[in-house]
Amino acid sequence: MTVTLPQQFQDTMRELLAEEYQDYIKSMEEPSHTALRVNTHKISLTEFAELCPFASEPVAWEPKGFYYDSTGAAVSKHPYYYAGLYYIQEPSAMIPAKLLPVEKGDRVLDLCAAPGGKATELASKLDGSGILVANDISVSRAMALAKNLQVAGTTNAVVTAETPEKLADTLPEFFDKVLIDAPCSGEGMFRRDPSMVKSWLAHGPEYYVPIQTQILEQAYRLLVEGGDMVYSTCTFSPLEDEGMIQSFLDRHPDMMICDVERCPGYSEGMPEWIDGGDESLRKCVRIFPHRAGGEGHFAVLLHKAGDPDEKRMTSLAEETGVGADGKCITSFADETGNGAREENTFAKKSKGRKKKSSRRDDGRDRGLGDRRKGQEEPESFFKSLSSSAPFTEKDLSRKKDTYLIEALHQNEMKGLRMVSGGLIFGTDKNGRFEPSAQLALAMRQEDYVQRINLTASDERAVRYLKGETILSDCMDKGYVLVCVDGFPLGWCKCNGSGTLKNKYYPGWRMQ
Repeated sequence: MTVTLPQQFQDTMRELLAEEYQDYIKSMEEPSHTALRVNTHKISLTEFAELCPFASEPVAWEPKGFYYDSTGAAVSKHPYYYAGLYYIQEPSAMIPAKLLPVEKGDRVLDLCAAPGGKATELASKLDGSGILVANDISVSRAMALAKNLQVAGTTNAVVTAETPEKLADTLPEFFDKVLIDAPCSGEGMFRRDPSMVKSWLAHGPEYYVPIQTQILEQAYRLLVEGGDMVYSTCTFSPLEDEGMIQSFLDRHPDMMICDVERCPGYSEGMPEWIDGGDESLRKCVRIFPHRAGGEGHFAVLLHKAGDPDEKRMTSLAEETGVGADGKCITSFADETGNGAREENTFAKKSKGRKKKSSRRDDGRDRGLGDRRKGQEEPESFFKSLSSSAPFTEKDLSRKKDTYLIEALHQNEMKGLRMVSGGLIFGTDKNGRFEPSAQLALAMRQEDYVQRINLTASDERAVRYLKGETILSDCMDKGYVLVCVDGFPLGWCKCNGSGTLKNKYYPGWRMQ
């Protein structure tokens, strides 16, 4: 599909690109690139290469990224996609999360996170340690974001639907790393999504400049001294890119542009495109579709001067249990699979973390409490967990009919609108305990004793994902963890005669 570019946009690009303009115009007639990014929190690149039937050419700037042929296998219909082994993402959109130097144990904020491509990679970098706050101002978009994080097996994310100002008022200088994939005029996406042209005609670069300015100001407030921040857009506009960063640096002399690894396909920033552009803007990263295998993109890594406050670092270590290995698990999720609007957040503890008292800070008991009709069911379920599972019955608390694993940082986050705030371990359904789909996706197959491991080519894998009953060899009555090639998909319940009743969420089913 050939896109019709607005004349004003063409005139601007002709001036900016000079002799390269015709190459850019020709690139607009070529198909956009399709790619996936491997979720290394669940699978190694070596193992993925052995399993994956459709990944082909690697993305030059992201070792976890692979171009695939969109005319071939339906990548979004494969069981591995439902197991959270990869995320389908435009190649250039992989750059911002790659640039942010996340370390285990960090507090990380993805400020404009929906639909979750960058957030899931940040979570993969944290690998179950620290905490990720993924925010989007829209509740509906934040719900989709929460689901994508859950499918990815993320156990350390809080999803919020707040304004940047509210976050900054609540959590000033709280985050070690901040990512801003800012709302923009979308000029870099014209080829991939021609509808962006109509949006550009209604709201061009000038419309987004004050929005981006405000977001950057709040991100500055949220970032600790000594912290790092990535700002990115999918536009070519110097007003929204180099000009935005230059004005931000002028207001905040304690911020500086950092060098980043120059990967094949990267173009440097263009200080000559703005008045008074500093030469350090060349450290920015640009992607042009006529030079690289991706859509138009801009990204820059910024550093805030100073050292993280010693008290804040001590507090983080105490709260998260981060030790020499940097490990800590903070889990957040939602029972419905589509986000929750209650302001409850919960988490699980890693094996290496010191066990908490059975009494909460507010005096309420931890554990299962009053289980009423289904009181034996959670106990029976825990007997099916193997010794490798990173939680025990004592980690649970209960709210109404829901069993939860308690979260950290609750005092700091009071008053924020939570869309997803806690790993729902399971629910009491009519007096019987039922484990959650999020729990399955956060587990490894070896964490649960009774399981069925299907191959990706087994028709039962697709039938399961479509919500159908499947058959297997005789198993004991109770819950069965359904896996594909060793990676959990969800739960079935066995009747003891080989019939496995499907417990996959209706809203998640393959269509």
